[in-house]
Amino acid sequence: MNISSKIFDISIINNVIIHEKTTSTNTLAKDYIMKGCVDGTLILAKEQTAGRGRMERSFSSPSGDGIYMSLVVKPDISPELVSQITLPIALSIVDAIGEIYNIPAKIKWPNDVLINSKKVSGILTEYKNGHVIIGVGINVNNKELPGELTSTATSLYLESGISHELYTLIESIFKYFDGYYKSFLSDNNLSSIQEAYNNCLISYGKEVYIIPHSRTVGSINPMLISTEDLSPYLCKGISSTGDLICIDSEGTAHSINSGEVSIRGLHGYAQ
Repeated sequence: MNISSKIFDISIINNVIIHEKTTSTNTLAKDYIMKGCVDGTLILAKEQTAGRGRMERSFSSPSGDGIYMSLVVKPDISPELVSQITLPIALSIVDAIGEIYNIPAKIKWPNDVLINSKKVSGILTEYKNGHVIIGVGINVNNKELPGELTSTATSLYLESGISHELYTLIESIFKYFDGYYKSFLSDNNLSSIQEAYNNCLISYGKEVYIIPHSRTVGSINPMLISTEDLSPYLCKGISSTGDLICIDSEGTAHSINSGEVSIRGLHGYAQ
């Protein structure tokens, strides 16, 4: 994996560490935090043997085909705000895909990026010892995906027919994230990206099921989770704190926290 020196023109990036193979870049990031890594350390791996996603789901991470990375930052914010950082990095991925591939990607709240309703990227944000670890996995040059993922996942190559150097996408992502992150720290909320995020939100203005966390534990395929006894809600986008605002059948608004639930569209994985 080649990384251009231009990555250091982005103020949020202060150190880059590249590994041939690791279990998970987020796990590796925790080790570097304990060793005293600097704010703005970007950890990259060519292959992950135990890539992780939200709710402990695995993330397929074959060698050379995807981006597997974790950025370690040390923001001066309360721990309750940490989960909000997932949203600006998701928007940054959407912006970068649009810039390089000219593909209109969408966001499945809170941590997936989709193309044509299929997952192309996942995000896992974690907190350790005052540091925030922003883990990102992106299917880039994958010419095929494991059979069980073909109905819900895709890659940038499969959608565009074009292969790209991974570092160009990495640099573009952090170019956008640098600005969004600074605004977030200045405002202590997501008001600066709220409109842009909602414009990219695949469920915005649509009916969705709100699936309790207890039902999602241990589920490999979110499509296999039963919604038979659940009532639909109308999605009205995110609040300035990153919660999803949903309206029930009686017109009552509910503020949904990402740690509590999973969202699924009425007509499939995303819509």
